[in-house]
Amino acid sequence: MGDMTRVVVVGGSAAGMAAAAKAKRVDPSLDVIVFEKGGYVSYAPCGIPYYISGLVRDIDELVYYKLNYFIEKRGLDVRIHHLVTDIDPDNKVVYVKDLKNGNEYSVSYDKLMLATGGVPIKPPIDGVDLDGIHTLRLLEDGYSFRARVNKAKTVAIVGAGYIGIEVAEALRSLNKRVLVFEMLDQVMPSLDKEAAKLVEEELVRNSVELHLGEKVVAFEGGEEVKKIVTTKDSYPVDLVLMAVGVKPNVDLARRIGVELGETGAIKVNEMMETNIMDIYAGGDNTEAINLVTGKPTYIPLAPAANKMGRVAGENMAGGEARFPGVVGTSIVKAFDLEIGKTGLSLREALEYGFDAVAVDIWHGVKSHYYPGFSKMYLRLVADRDTHRVLGIQAVGREGVLARVNTVATALMAGMRTEELKMLDLAYAPPFAPVWDPIIVAANVVERYY
Repeated sequence: MGDMTRVVVVGGSAAGMAAAAKAKRVDPSLDVIVFEKGGYVSYAPCGIPYYISGLVRDIDELVYYKLNYFIEKRGLDVRIHHLVTDIDPDNKVVYVKDLKNGNEYSVSYDKLMLATGGVPIKPPIDGVDLDGIHTLRLLEDGYSFRARVNKAKTVAIVGAGYIGIEVAEALRSLNKRVLVFEMLDQVMPSLDKEAAKLVEEELVRNSVELHLGEKVVAFEGGEEVKKIVTTKDSYPVDLVLMAVGVKPNVDLARRIGVELGETGAIKVNEMMETNIMDIYAGGDNTEAINLVTGKPTYIPLAPAANKMGRVAGENMAGGEARFPGVVGTSIVKAFDLEIGKTGLSLREALEYGFDAVAVDIWHGVKSHYYPGFSKMYLRLVADRDTHRVLGIQAVGREGVLARVNTVATALMAGMRTEELKMLDLAYAPPFAPVWDPIIVAANVVERYY
């Protein structure tokens, strides 16, 4: 190997490419190799619903940086269609297969990053492997699903989380009949029922056929799926999207002795180091500390994955960066509604043993006399004992992002409601009322301590 220090990254998704690019930037003398089994690196799977609807015309628009950019501008050795089949941590060797020509070879490393991402959960339901049953994770998945959508009249979506809801909207914009099946009795399981109900009403208003509390038990058809069977009934369908969540892709990690945490994802410290010397991990295969509960959590979302990757990259190049954790911030659009959450729902807070209280308010998003005035629903969750802010859920026609991000900042800072209600937030009639919805909620929740 000579004197050149080599960093090997397994997986070219958000975390992997962030790590590779950061390591090379911190120490340009490094030899950085990325192995990606698919055909794309640095892409945005979150954009797939907008490709299905046609808002994004070409699947290649969802690639942040083309392969050549990393190779020519960043000096990275990126090898697509390459599968890492095994790793020998004692001798620091990676075994690779070139999927295009079948060649197998090995590469030695000094530092290694596992960025193998997450894989869509495919429950062991009868007929789940029939043609016409899709998951959406890779750009290739988006491409094959959209190709099938044109011919389909009725599409079933199994799972009413973020992806399920975004795809339901995309399919309705194409005038498809959309049936959504969710085994729980509400959409968006991370929300409390009160907030979820508002989302359900919006879906129904837009002619999405909701089947809540209905578990899918089988898919039927010859080669191709023709029917979906639930605990209540059966329905003819032309196409199915399985959107029941993501699990960490940890087969390789487990096999080589990398420790998994209580969530089933890879356990790391703040430096993104695993239990094996010189092996790092980050992204959707890795758990993080929830800063509200102090406990490990698995939240496979892009912003955290990118940060984890960057921290791992800096440290593989000799740095001392730290990733503190997450508070669980997310936002989704469902037709004309914005739905955001950060921190804990009331249900989650009680499950974690907080003496939690929640307050629900409806409050104007801008001054009442300004054109386009609408009200927003907010549920603020706080701790009765310490008055600490625990979380917020926000549903409205606009302005949700600002409120959720503000509370996410408050959660990272460990604020109490006394501090939250005194935040110096921006006001002007087109943007916000004098009393911002967050400030109002923080004032009201204190009546319940």
